[in-house]
Amino acid sequence: MKRILLKMAALSFTMYVSTVLAATGEWWEVTGKMEMEGMGFAMPAQTSKVCMPKGGESDPRYTQGSNSNCKMTDVKHSGNTVKFKGTCVTNGETMNVAGETSHSGSSFKSNVKMTGKSQGEAMNMSMVSSGKKIGGSCDTEELGRKVKAQVDAGMEKACDTSKYETVSWVHSSEMFIGAKPPCPGKKEALCKVLRNDVPKDLNAYQALEQMEKEKNKPSAAKACNVNLDSMKKSLCKTRAKRGPLSFLEANCPAEAKSYRELLRKREECEGRGFTSGAKMKQCMGGQLVEDESESAPPAKSRRAKAEQEEVASGDNTSEAVREGAKALKGLFGF
Repeated sequence: MKRILLKMAALSFTMYVSTVLAATGEWWEVTGKMEMEGMGFAMPAQTSKVCMPKGGESDPRYTQGSNSNCKMTDVKHSGNTVKFKGTCVTNGETMNVAGETSHSGSSFKSNVKMTGKSQGEAMNMSMVSSGKKIGGSCDTEELGRKVKAQVDAGMEKACDTSKYETVSWVHSSEMFIGAKPPCPGKKEALCKVLRNDVPKDLNAYQALEQMEKEKNKPSAAKACNVNLDSMKKSLCKTRAKRGPLSFLEANCPAEAKSYRELLRKREECEGRGFTSGAKMKQCMGGQLVEDESESAPPAKSRRAKAEQEEVASGDNTSEAVREGAKALKGLFGF
């Protein structure tokens, strides 16, 4: 998550999106570099050609944009030096900003520090930039429009649920709930999935259970008024003859005991030469360890698999894309 935030902050810092006023601006070449404590690496310097309003290099408010979540609250000019302080609020969390810029009519140098928390983690970033005027007139709103288009495209992709599986709905649930969800209008569909599909899907249930333990994420279970204990009981019943044993032992003692006995019985039946069909059913007393439609591997390998099976934690890449889109959306206020 920190990597994503670092990239988003670097993007905003070097772009200098000027949506404050619709005016003719001037082209500048801006080079910026960022560092974040605890990252273990430094972002390489980035150079961009940006359009700034005339005189914008001496006013930090012009580098934020009227729709930004960053507000300058203390700006002091002294000759060719500007000192400023401010705050940036995203998803209810505040970053404090303090910086200093020295400028002339054709160049500037700036140092900025940001401190605060993101998803409960302390963040300390420093940003150094310099710019030189390269001349030529430009439209100060053009870059803002391009960034908005990119953010909108990213959010549209992140909010596309047409190919979602049950576990995908769970991992993306925070995008659909809350007072101002990033993807509005999808809460009802999410709740339907949580009520009808999650109690039948072990991977999705365990993903939901894990997310409910995370303090900094909204509760999908509460938002949809679903009961995790009821879901677990349902899964205990449907998994009683299928496993995995790890889930049953952790959540369903009676079913785990029954499942271990079925494994033992099946191993005994297979040891007598029965592998499938009527004789196997007769030996098992009509009870099968798994659905008849599922192939049955050798007893030892099946038992090992049952004891060691782990549920996948979800697609981290998809999560990063969604978090990045949300960070951009919050940063520029679109």
